[in-house]
Amino acid sequence: MHFRGQTVKGVAFLACYALILMVLLSPLVPLAVVTLLQASNVPAVVVGKLLQAATNYQNGHTGQLSAITVFLLFGGSLARIFTSIQETGDPLMAGVFVISSLCNGLIAAQVLFYWNSKPPDKQKKEQ
Repeated sequence: MHFRGQTVKGVAFLACYALILMVLLSPLVPLAVVTLLQASNVPAVVVGKLLQAATNYQNGHTGQLSAITVFLLFGGSLARIFTSIQETGDPLMAGVFVISSLCNGLIAAQVLFYWNSKPPDKQKKEQ
């Protein structure tokens, strides 16, 4: 925000963010609230990935989606399942990563399925 001339707003946002973070990480917040916040991440991940998958399906291609990025996201989410089970043993956290892996796997499958597909306007120009 500094480069838009809103340095004060940027610093205020940073201060508010740091204050909220300190409160959430302190013993003042019950574990149930932290668990609820953690679980609330699941719908955002699922909706975002399913919207992307639906758009890919409607378009019949994945557009400029980077294959390496998709496969790294998929592999990383699979690794996070293992590490969350080993390090924390928290079933909620592992469940979040299982759902994330399923969604990332869907996008990865679409990348493979639509590998040689081109956008319709490019197909028309080549014919």
